[in-house]
Amino acid sequence: MLKLRVKHRTEMRYAGEAHDSINEVRLSPRSNGRQQVELAAISVEPAAAIHRHQDAFGNEVAWFQVTDPHRALVVESDVVVSVTPHPPHPDNVPWSTLDDPSVRVELGEYLDESPLVQWPAVVHEFAAGLGVDSIDNIPGWLRATESGVNQAITYVPGVTDVDTTVEHVLTVRSGVCQDMAHLFLALCRRRGVPARYVSGWLYEPGRDTPSESHAWCEAWIPGVGWMEFDPTHPGPDLDRYVRIGVGRDYTDVPPFRGSYMGAATDQMVVTVEMVEVD
Repeated sequence: MLKLRVKHRTEMRYAGEAHDSINEVRLSPRSNGRQQVELAAISVEPAAAIHRHQDAFGNEVAWFQVTDPHRALVVESDVVVSVTPHPPHPDNVPWSTLDDPSVRVELGEYLDESPLVQWPAVVHEFAAGLGVDSIDNIPGWLRATESGVNQAITYVPGVTDVDTTVEHVLTVRSGVCQDMAHLFLALCRRRGVPARYVSGWLYEPGRDTPSESHAWCEAWIPGVGWMEFDPTHPGPDLDRYVRIGVGRDYTDVPPFRGSYMGAATDQMVVTVEMVEVD
């Protein structure tokens, strides 16, 4: 079992005074079958009362309000979590298992289009070009699709943003983890496989650049349940992921979202530190 400490810091700096700031934060992982959370603390400067609730997807949400004038806002998440290895993907589950009507009834929101996961003609063309639809079992198709997205999309920060559509990603053939996740989800849903977006952190020992938030996916396999796939880092090694939340796409699980009155935002700085602890 791998035990990690994560410190996620978001600093908003304004061109002048801001006030009446209302924000919600999704930076508190919950314990589940693959991770056990020992600490999940949120702090805010200027100081504010922090309230918590769960959203429609079961994610932990912290929200707060800062009414007094301020020129900067700092939100810090301090997490200690132990993660266990991801179970192996099954070898063979036939497509016919998805014909059960209960799949649509119970998982329809992860089969339909969402604000950032849609499949216009260009997605169908891309899917045909991958040449994977002849694979006769769901896990094999998922692994091949995961690899196909990774090979087709070059990881390039700065060419997309949080509102980028799948169609645009396929036009520029580049993007970041969020974009690859959205494309993978579109391919799954158009094929009838329930799939959802996962937001969290990925621990990469020896990484020579700062850590950052990460996005990957879960696909629902009949008889097995939700299984994780990461088109940014395809392969079976899924043992260093800390999951914060799930949703249809990024719009359901942004780490930080809010509004305020006053001067324009001058700068937003996000830092993530991850270390292994005893």
